[in-house]
Amino acid sequence: MNILVANPGSTSLKFKLFEFPEERLVAQGKIERISDPLSPWEVRVGSRLAQGQAPVPDYTAGVKLALRVMTQGKEPILRDLADLGAVGFKAVHAGKLGMGPGATPLTDEVLSEMERMLIAAPAHNAAYLQAIRCFAEAAPDVPRVALFEPAYHATISEEKTTCGLPLSWREEHGLRRFGFHGASHCYIAGRFREICGLSEEEWSRHRLLSCHLGGSSSLTAIRGGVSVDNTFDFSPQSGIVHSTRCETIDPMIVLYAIREMGLSVDEVVDVLCSDSGLLGISGVSGDIRDLRVAAAEGNRRATLALEVFHHQVRRQMAAMTVALQGLDSVVFTGGIGENGAEERQAICEGMEYLGLRIDPDRNAAADGVEARISREDSPVAIWVLPTNEELIVAREVSKVL
Repeated sequence: MNILVANPGSTSLKFKLFEFPEERLVAQGKIERISDPLSPWEVRVGSRLAQGQAPVPDYTAGVKLALRVMTQGKEPILRDLADLGAVGFKAVHAGKLGMGPGATPLTDEVLSEMERMLIAAPAHNAAYLQAIRCFAEAAPDVPRVALFEPAYHATISEEKTTCGLPLSWREEHGLRRFGFHGASHCYIAGRFREICGLSEEEWSRHRLLSCHLGGSSSLTAIRGGVSVDNTFDFSPQSGIVHSTRCETIDPMIVLYAIREMGLSVDEVVDVLCSDSGLLGISGVSGDIRDLRVAAAEGNRRATLALEVFHHQVRRQMAAMTVALQGLDSVVFTGGIGENGAEERQAICEGMEYLGLRIDPDRNAAADGVEARISREDSPVAIWVLPTNEELIVAREVSKVL
């Protein structure tokens, strides 16, 4: 059975094709700069790479191009669309309908809930809704299933997901803490146990902190493979400072911006989602790599942005140990977590009191690979593990089918 996992961005479409039950990656590809006069695309099958450029004015054209590339040519990846068992999506927010267990068929009811949650995840839900509808048009007979990011966090207990608001708001409107990046943290839990060879008994006691650091960042406290806490709240707009999105802030700041600064609700949303975070602090970029360069050149705002990021990660690491009642291992993953040796070093150097002793040489050699980066005498094991969210999505979709 072939499962196509689609990952739409604001101007891009990435995808991976898996064969089940073998979990074999058959192909992967991407289309970038959608809506530009010419959009570059590529599809990789093993060591074979096909690439080109084409006019892709919108997502509909992008989806059709992706399906055409996979079903046409001298050596098509699929004979036709009937070879597809399903299209899976690593979707973000559908309120309580996205809480699992596992993946969720994309019914009209679920799509309506995604529409309702646009206010909580405007950039994410808008892109996914568009892509889902494009696949429905291009391949109407292929089932569409989503693994929503909060599903892995359905195991978090009620006192950690309840906000200090009238309880009727939760009961009538679903206003609660959800947690996100579930597919990534789920993969890390499984892969960590596999690498370490932990028995069932050892795993049931193990206290693991998964740190997904990237353009969007979150930490998850995992015990026995189960999520027991996450740094996100009601929306992906919360938790740790992100690339262009703010972290959890005092809600009165929003009211102040509307009443005293004269901003409209839409203007505040734009600022919080697109002009805040590391970009808003630095005035340079939301990309850690750019901030490193600017900081080295003496840009104080870039240095401040890095310091804010490191502090917030450390603060949340300490907070997650409350849910774990201690700490045995830490894993760094995500774009920054996997490839940011300097960020891992800076974060861990402030956490010796919690038992984190990082080895500078191991850390410097660990970008993009699976590696233990803690010193031999470190009470807490520190690892770098590249994540594989698409595989988790495909697994859960296969269970639904």
